[in-house]
Amino acid sequence: MKTIPVLIVDDDANSMKLSRQAMEQLIEPAFVHCASSAAETIQVLQDTPIELAFLDIDMPDTNGFSVAEYIHRNYPSIAYVFLTGYVDFAARSFDYEPLDFLTKPIDLMRLQKTLDRFEHRSRQNTESHQERIALDTSEGLVLLTPGEISHIVKEHRTVKILCLDGREYGVRRSMDELEAIFSDFGFFRTHQSYLVPLANVVSVRPARFGKTYEALMENGACLPVSRDRYQRIRTYLSSRGVHFI
Repeated sequence: MKTIPVLIVDDDANSMKLSRQAMEQLIEPAFVHCASSAAETIQVLQDTPIELAFLDIDMPDTNGFSVAEYIHRNYPSIAYVFLTGYVDFAARSFDYEPLDFLTKPIDLMRLQKTLDRFEHRSRQNTESHQERIALDTSEGLVLLTPGEISHIVKEHRTVKILCLDGREYGVRRSMDELEAIFSDFGFFRTHQSYLVPLANVVSVRPARFGKTYEALMENGACLPVSRDRYQRIRTYLSSRGVHFI
C-alpha cells in the first residue's frame, strides 16, 4: 500500500464514495482526504501536506480547472489529476498540464499507472536537486549544483549568484528568467531582487522597523522579504509539509 497524501475533490457523494474506495485499495486510508467544495478544498490544503490531488472537473460552486489554477498558484509542488464522467473534457484539461486524466468511475489499473507516474516524477525531482546547472557567467561557463548556492541577488543592473563557500558569479540572465529556472529546485523569490533556497531558511521575522520582513539563512545571512511575499512563503512551506504552531 502506498503512503502518498492525496486529496479527492468531488461534490457528488456517490462519485466521491466510489473514488475513495478505489484509492483505498492502493493507498493507505489515512492518507486519503476528501473535499466536496472549494471552501473545503482550501481548508484541507491549508491543514494537510497533500502531494497529489484528484479534481472533479464539473462542480456547481466551482470547477476542477479553477481549483487547478488555485493549486498551481499557491501550492506549486502539488501534482493534480482531472476526474470526469465525460471523455470530451479531456482535451481541454490538458491545457492545465495535469499529471493525468481519469474518467469516473476510476479503473484500478489506470489509477495504478497514474500513481506510478507520480512516483516516477517525484524521484526525478529529487534527483534533479543533485544535477548541475550550466551558468553563463562573467567568468565563463560555470557548473553549479543548486545546493552550492546561498542566494541570488540583483544589485543595480547586475545579477549575482552567491555560493555558500564565498564564490560570486555575475550572470547574463534576468531575475525573472532565474526565478523560472530555480523554482524547480526549491528557490523562492522573497523580494524583487532576491531568490533564496527555502531549504536553507532558519526563520522569517519582522525587520527592524516592522514594515517588512527578513529571512535568516543557515549561513547567517539576513535577506529581505517583501510584505506581499511573506504570506506566499507561508503557503509554499505549508505545501511542502511544514507545520505552523
